[in-house]
Amino acid sequence: MSSTAYSATAVLAALFVGLVVGAGAVAFATPTDLTVSPTSSTAAATGCLGSDESAPTSWVARAPAGDRTTFVFNRTFTHDAPSVRIEGTAEEQADGVYVYRLTTSPDEDGEKTPSEGCTPRTKLDAVVSVPSEYESFTVTFDGEELVTIENDGSNPLFRTLEG
Repeated sequence: MSSTAYSATAVLAALFVGLVVGAGAVAFATPTDLTVSPTSSTAAATGCLGSDESAPTSWVARAPAGDRTTFVFNRTFTHDAPSVRIEGTAEEQADGVYVYRLTTSPDEDGEKTPSEGCTPRTKLDAVVSVPSEYESFTVTFDGEELVTIENDGSNPLFRTLEG
């Protein structure tokens, strides 16, 4: 049985070559252009319109942070059904053009009638995050365009939509 002894320099050189080849393979296999999809979330609560409230009322805020810009949207609105189902979808309509579509429909309780003296009112909060390189961001509500915000350098923004 013969044993082969390698010098420390040879072992370190082999280890270094292995690291370089491995790093090159990882760099070659890793995509260089990552795309970031828009993300969104909604929350809503339904009750009766208070005597001191008016509807509809809406506002939108923009908060840039690095490679993402987050939009916060709020809408208070009345409806005929005692409760509504709300669906929100964020999509890139064209390069850099993002649309957040909110649609409402009567909930399973829609067959019921509101209690006497109650005008059903829903407060909706939504959060949407898009890449900071966006060109424009639009919010639609049941097919109606409520606001379009152009990218003007990603400064924070707060805007009311009625009044």
